[in-house]
Order: sequence, then structure tokens, then C-alpha cells
Amino acid sequence: MDEGISSERNRDNQSTEYRARITEEKKNRKLAPRQRQIQNRDAQGRLRAFREPTPALSSTPPTSSTSRSSSPDSYEFQPRSPTAPTSPPAIPDSPPADDEMTSSIEPFWGDRPDEYAQDFFRAFNRAMGDKTDDVKRRLFVNYLRADSEADEWYSALPPDVRADWGDIERAFHLRWPRSTIARKTAMEYEEEILAMKLKEEMLGQKEAVAGREVYTHIAWADQIGALVSRAGMAAGTTYIGLVHRALPALIRDRITATPTDWTAFLAIVRNIDIDYIKDGAAEAGKERERVRRFEERVRMLEAQASPTRAIRTQLAQTAITATPTRLGATHTETNPSLTAKGGQGSLTYGVTMQGGAGRGGGGPRPPRAPPTEADRAALRARLAEMVHHPDTDAGRTAHRAQQQAWATKHGPETRVTELTPYPLRPGTLAVNSNECFGCGLSGHIAPRCPLPPEQKLNIREADWRAICRNVLRIPFATPMRYVTIDDYGGVAAIEEIANIEEVEREQGNGDGPSE
Repeated sequence: MDEGISSERNRDNQSTEYRARITEEKKNRKLAPRQRQIQNRDAQGRLRAFREPTPALSSTPPTSSTSRSSSPDSYEFQPRSPTAPTSPPAIPDSPPADDEMTSSIEPFWGDRPDEYAQDFFRAFNRAMGDKTDDVKRRLFVNYLRADSEADEWYSALPPDVRADWGDIERAFHLRWPRSTIARKTAMEYEEEILAMKLKEEMLGQKEAVAGREVYTHIAWADQIGALVSRAGMAAGTTYIGLVHRALPALIRDRITATPTDWTAFLAIVRNIDIDYIKDGAAEAGKERERVRRFEERVRMLEAQASPTRAIRTQLAQTAITATPTRLGATHTETNPSLTAKGGQGSLTYGVTMQGGAGRGGGGPRPPRAPPTEADRAALRARLAEMVHHPDTDAGRTAHRAQQQAWATKHGPETRVTELTPYPLRPGTLAVNSNECFGCGLSGHIAPRCPLPPEQKLNIREADWRAICRNVLRIPFATPMRYVTIDDYGGVAAIEEIANIEEVEREQGNGDGPSE
């Protein structure tokens, strides 16, 4: 009984020792590196027959196991060879030939406007890499277009020059030197710097720069910084004052210290707190909306209080119809529109009764006395005091301020007279320039003005231009007669009109400016 137990223990110990030895051999075993298989071809490029080489087995005999029990339940482990098969030696890759073109470069012509010789030469040097000067000398001609200007130049080089790469390089740069580019002048840089505006309505927003989002004030600082650097003014203070005054008040108020140079000035702009900018931009947006509503209200009140509103309403009711001659009607004056020479049309409209001092209920108004030289001199003096701004962003802003100041000073219901001159739209002609009262330009009259109604002049500006035309112009030699036809084809009223355009435009007062 004891002998059986002892025999079993010996078998277990031997098995454990054997497994430990095999594990240690596996750890110490080193495999040969795997080699890349190279295709074996003959001189004609055909694949040769390939035979698997016989691995050289290690001559070291495997370690014999210790004596084991012949009992059926004993462990029978077969040891593996610790040496891996030996691979065939690696075949080294053949180096590329010296005349192989290592990069795709467009051949150089030498006379094409869309190619630059210096770019070609640099591309050639990049393609050559670390090749020797002798290789560059031999390969250079292969990069020249055959029978081109560059090829003929190379063929005309002396043999001793073509034999040395340094001489070829010097001859190339002498034949195709670097071009002198047109550089900006100081005045051009000044114009670009001053034209690069930071708009108030864009503050607090983001824009894409080089694939990333940045705030507009930082993007502006980067752009103007690059421009100043190219101009060579980054270390000075040139134009800083002008740019500072053109900044939005929200940014300008944060720059309290005097910057020593452009770098310090732009650093202050970049470091402004973004929350401060966003809050200020929101308040500025509310103020712009309030101003817009105020201007819209002023325009509405001006249209309602216009002195020509009644005339425009009356002329809107005008219609040209054929009025037959009624029997039994007697007239004190023959209607020229109903005669054989005058045709069969007549002008009729609904009459709007207007009362007032010196006016009969809807009767013709008495003609106004023509303006005197004193009236003209006084009007010219008032015109000289007015500022007619150019059609720029600053000019349009100043014009809006003029309109608001006029409405504040005279009131929204005040009529335009010789004593209340109205500001002129930027970009239009001066008064008394034979201009259109619809757009302020020349070449046509108001009834034929091509502008849509919403783009035409403010009605008060049109009235002011009519007043200036009436006072400053030279009266026509033959006045125009404005004939009013009654409901029965007779002449109801005859009024002398001096300015035909003012009647056609549906806005002028035939007898002079507004009272």
C-alpha cells in the first residue's frame, strides 16, 4: 500500500519537473526574423520556379525525459525542438538608377507666361534630393521641354559650362532672373489700413478664419496687424490715432492708455472682455432699432403734413375722359378742348375745397408776386450755410442726423418754406440744377422718374427743391395756362403757372413756394 502511494508521488513530481523544463525552453527560444519574399525573375521578366528551402534543423538532440512508469496512466509528453527553421538570407533591394526621374515635374519651356523659372528650378532641386552635382548635371536636360526656348538655351551653352553643375545654375539664373514684384506704396497701405473698418453691428459675432471661429474684433485685429506688419509700421504709432477714432464707441472707450506701438494697441483690442462686448452690442442694437422707428415715424408725419398733400390727392382723382357737348349749355368762354382743332378730350377732376385766409372756397388762388433780387440773395445765403454731404457711409449718417435735427427744431408738422431749408440727400445734384424732383438727378422730370416710390426723395426735400427752383430760376417768357373744366365742359378757372415741371410732378405750387 505504501509502495503504491510512493510510486504515484514520484510520477507526479517527474511530470511537474518536465513541464517546467519545457516552459523554460520556450522562453529562451529565439526565432529568426521573418524576411520579405523577393520575386525571382529571369532576364525576360518571367517568374522562375520557386522551391521551399529545407529548413536546417538543429543538431542538438532533444532532452530525454527521465524514466517513467510503464503504467497505463502515466503522462507521455513529446518534447518539441527548441530551434526554429532558418530562413534564406534576404536579397537587398537594388538602388534606383541615377537617371530615374524621382518626382513629377512639368518640363520647363522657358517662354510661357504661366510658368516661373525660379519655381521650376526649386522644384528640380527638391526632386534631386541629396543626389550629387554630377547626377544633377546629367539629369537637368531631361526636365527641359524638347525644342523649347529652354532646350535651345541649354544646347547653346559651351561644353565646359554644361560639364559643371555650378556653372549651369549660374547661367540659368542669369538667363531667367528673379522678377521684381510690384510692392505697395505707403499711400496704398494707408488707404487699406484706414478702409479696414470694424463695424459696430458685427461686434460680439463670430466669423470663420482658417477653419476656426473667432470673434470679429479679434479677426479684425489679426487682419490689420498683418497689414501693418507688411507695411513695416508695427514698431511705430503711424495711423493709430486715425484708426482709434474710427473704432466703434464700445471698443474705443476701453482703450484709455496711449499705446506705444501697433502691437500694444492691437493687444488691448484683443484682450477686451467678450461679455462686455456682447452686452454693449445688444444695447447698441436696441438703440439702432429705436432710431429706425423714430425715422420711420418722422417720414410718416412728413407725408401727412406735406403742403402738397392736397394737390397730390386732387391730382390722384384726375381722369381724362371724353365729355360730349351738352345742348342748352352757355359759356362765357369757349372750351378749347371741345373745338375741332382741340380734339375730343378734356381734363376733369374732383375739386377739393380749400379754405383759408385770402382764398375763396375752392376758387382760384391769386397769383403770387415774382421773387425779387433780395429774395434770391437771402435764399442763396441760406443755401451757403447748408452742408451737402457726399454719398458715403459717413455722409449718409450725417444726412440722417440733419433730418432729425430739422424735425426736432421745426417740428414734424412744419411746412418747408424759404426760411426752413431742408437738407439734401447725399449724392444728388444741387438745387436749381434742372434736376428731377423725384430723385435729385438730371436727364428727366419727376413724372418720368425711374425710381420706385419708396426710393424717391423725401417729400420735404422735393418741396424745398421746388421752392429754390421757383425763386432762383429765370421765369419763362410765355407762362403756361392751367385750365379747369367744370362738369358741363365749360371753363371753371384759368390760372397762370410759371413752372411747367412743378405741375407735371404733382408736387409744386404753381404760384410759388409754400406759404
